[in-house]
Formats: sequence, structure tokens, C-alpha cells
Amino acid sequence: MDVALTLDVEGDFGTRDLRGVDEVLPRLLDALDERGVRATLFVVGEVARARPAAIREAARRGHAVASHSMTHPALSRSAPAVRRAELRDSRAALEDITGAPCEGFRAPYFDLPRDLGPLLEEAGYRWSSSKAPFSPVAGYRHLRATGAPHELAGSAVREFPVPRMLGLPIPEGLSYRRLFSPIARWAGAPRVFYLHPYELLDRVEGFALPRWMRPFVTAGQGRVAEETLWRAIDGWRSAGARFVTLSAGAS
Repeated sequence: MDVALTLDVEGDFGTRDLRGVDEVLPRLLDALDERGVRATLFVVGEVARARPAAIREAARRGHAVASHSMTHPALSRSAPAVRRAELRDSRAALEDITGAPCEGFRAPYFDLPRDLGPLLEEAGYRWSSSKAPFSPVAGYRHLRATGAPHELAGSAVREFPVPRMLGLPIPEGLSYRRLFSPIARWAGAPRVFYLHPYELLDRVEGFALPRWMRPFVTAGQGRVAEETLWRAIDGWRSAGARFVTLSAGAS
């Protein structure tokens, strides 16, 4: 089983604070190195500009660097001109910082507008990992989407959705593994798994997401989140999973 470990590199808890990038990302990369695991980083363009050395170091270590937009907006609520700018500017920033092509994209909040495929193609992207069975912003818009790779409507952009956990309408990610830890232990290795470095922070210093989300977003953060992450990764490795980075040619 191939597993694509993906990291959404953005501000902490909806803010522009970057403790997750400064304090957590370096030790995450070290721990992945020890395990011989390469990940795909979806990086917000303005974060890359604020911390270029951290993003260059991730690329130097062999991790794939893809776009997570320029400023992390909800794209379904953005005008077409804003969408184009978010795609274009983030790709340019990441290519300038890493010196490598940026061909992948993940929509903030898994909020992928149904017509974004052609805009991604127009901006030079070849693949995406922007669909999940549930998102607080996108709701259940992609609930019926297959978990298998497919092309986005109206384009040749290949989509790698985040699958359901145990067949439930819950995305396979550290956020939900923490919330549903008793049942999550029964879940096998997913095709795509996501997390945010800030989930491993031991405290919350700022929170700019909707207030109702706070108990869900912060439950089991820090040490519990870190233990959950490595227990899952080490278990998948022991079961023979092969960790891969996403690309247009991935299966």
C-alpha cells in the first residue's frame, strides 16, 4: 500500500502566527528522516516568503513542495480574479524559493470549487489533493467523490482525494484521528493522510477560526497528537506501507 503523508504548512489555528513552522516543522522533518519517509508539503505562499529557509530545507531533504494558495482564503467565496491570483502568486513564490517546479495544489479548508480544475490547469498545475469527505467550510460537497485518483472536471489536472476513515464521512488526517482515537486505531493505512504542524504545539496562543471549532481543533493537541501520529506512521511502516510523495504520475 502506498501512503502519501501530506503536511499543510500554514499559520497556526487560522492566525498568521508561525510557531508550528518554527518549532514543530524542524523536528517533524528530523523524525521523518529517521524513518526514511518523504512527505508532500502544501505551503501557503505568504508563509514561504516569511520562512524561506524552512521551505528550502524541506525541499533539500527530498520532500515535495506544493501550493496551498497564497493567503489561505476560502476559494468558493472568492471572485475568479482572486482565485487566479492565489494560484499564480503562490506557485511563483514557491518556485522562486525552492528553485523547482511547483505542480501540485491543495485548496485551503478542502474548499475546492467545482470549476477550479481549468483554472489550476491554466496556472500550470498538474495535480491536486483538494477533496475530502467533510470540511467545516466545504461541508459535504465532496462526500460522493471517489477516494481514487481522478481528473478534475474540465481539465487534465489529476486529483488525489483524502479518503474516508473507516468508511465514515471523516477525512483521514491527524485532526480526526485525535478526535476519534478509540475507533481510529482500527483504521488501516490510507492512500492520503494529512496534518498541520501546529497540531503538535503544546499550547494555543491565538485562535482565528470560528469559536465553535475550538474544542474540536484543539482536542488532543501537543503530546497526544504527536504520539498518535508516530503510532500510526510506525504501524503502517511495520505493515509494509510504502511512503510516496504526490505527483502527476502517482497512482
